[in-house]
Amino acid sequence: MRYKTESLHDQVNNFFQFDNMGFIDVSIPDKLFKSLKEECGVALDSNDEKVSGLSGAGVPTHRNVENKSNLRDLEIFIFSLLKGYKETFKLDPISDGSMQFHSPLNCVFKLGKPWINYQKKNEFIPNHIHDGIFSYTIWIDIPYDSDEELKEGGNDASCFQFSYTDVLGTTRVHHIRLNKKDNGRMLFFPAKLRHQVYPFYTTDKYRVSISGNVMLDVEFNDEQRREL
Repeated sequence: MRYKTESLHDQVNNFFQFDNMGFIDVSIPDKLFKSLKEECGVALDSNDEKVSGLSGAGVPTHRNVENKSNLRDLEIFIFSLLKGYKETFKLDPISDGSMQFHSPLNCVFKLGKPWINYQKKNEFIPNHIHDGIFSYTIWIDIPYDSDEELKEGGNDASCFQFSYTDVLGTTRVHHIRLNKKDNGRMLFFPAKLRHQVYPFYTTDKYRVSISGNVMLDVEFNDEQRREL
């Protein structure tokens, strides 16, 4: 028997969606973007190298963000997103039960050491997760047009991609296609959300981004928590 849409809606008590987490897509303040871009312009030759489990041949080169003003302003901006995340999604990586964290002390967030990614043509960042509770990525210099990349390298070329399982256990993906206009754009997401970055092919310039994590810390006093 076929039902008209109106009659079906009259009979339904509720359309229910399971609780889940997502990500925040936001533009960082222009002053902060310009200052981070300035540091990225010299950091490849002057800042300390970051070595991680993803370091090696075929993946981007990493340098630490070291400018104290940038670290302070980045922390202030990222901390402003924490409350909004929980208010929007009504859930976060601590309260969902997957973080079995038990301590009699008052635990707070702190900003982990951010790093700069210098990605060359054909380099790839494989599917991975991060340490910490939340993670973020900021695009500083996207040197290509995604439409041209898709023509050259196929559907995934140059994309940032999230992957996750739905309530049926099926793996799903969410593509972020990037262009030059995305410079200054940030994604803020749970650290255990899997993601990867596909190669680009149409330019010899670096694709430059900044990544980092928000960690749990034990609060002794506010000055110690803020010290970077």
